[in-house]
This record gives sequence, C-alpha cells and structure tokens, in this order.
Amino acid sequence: MKLSINDEIIEADFATLGEWAAAEFGKDGTKGFALAVNDCIVPSSKWDFCLLQNGDRILAVKATQGG
Repeated sequence: MKLSINDEIIEADFATLGEWAAAEFGKDGTKGFALAVNDCIVPSSKWDFCLLQNGDRILAVKATQGG
C-alpha cells in the first residue's frame, strides 16, 4: 500500500500506526513524537489499534525544547 509520510510517498506493508512507528523510530524511539493520520491526532495509547489504509497521510512531529 502507499502511504504519505510527512508529504513523502512510500510503499509499505504496515497494518497499524504502531507497527509503522516502531519500524520508523524503534520501540523506544517513539517518545516525544505526535502522530496524526489524515489530519486527526492519534494518541500514543491508540497507535497499535489505528489501522492504516492505502493512501493514508501520516504526519509525525517531534517535540523540542527551546523558545
């Protein structure tokens, strides 16, 4: 299936947002990230239950400190 990740199209076989996040950031690397699918924020507690479909748009934003 094709997914748009931060406006970059990729071909992927991930069933859930949690699978994609673990593959992209590593199991412990997902802390400090906010993820949205099709413009809807998905709480990290629901990543493993958020099913991905062909054409979904994922936006990943990393929290930073500073002013």
